[in-house]
Amino acid sequence: MAIEYTYYGAADLDTDDLRSTVAATLGAALSPDGSMFRDGLWVNAYRVGAADVATAPGLFGFQHRVTITFRFSSVRPDLEEHNTALMVGAVLALSGADGVLLFNGEEAVLQASGGEVVFSAYWEDWDEPEVAALVKNHRVASLAQPLL
Repeated sequence: MAIEYTYYGAADLDTDDLRSTVAATLGAALSPDGSMFRDGLWVNAYRVGAADVATAPGLFGFQHRVTITFRFSSVRPDLEEHNTALMVGAVLALSGADGVLLFNGEEAVLQASGGEVVFSAYWEDWDEPEVAALVKNHRVASLAQPLL
């Protein structure tokens, strides 16, 4: 079973710049269709058009400009933990703009707002050593869950 995270953000980047930023952070090469692959992880990132604006960003109080989808498919815990850290790093690379990272489309696990990044206190993956190293410089608290 694949696990999916979706990041909605207000970063004012075009698709090419967004994909370049994400690919560099992940250490992944871009495929011809613009998607990125790593062992156990598939990623797609793009600037949204007017017809593609999602509901979730408005519920979190920001304008939806970019979407990144992270789809995990590894059964190896060590690889999943490493890919989780890479995903968090990619999201933090965009944290100068408001955004939210959702688990399976509904549970907010990270929110960037007003230049501050907050990790959900109820998300257990933040305890993984590689991820914990990224989380330690940010606040951990209860996040609003308007989609649950």
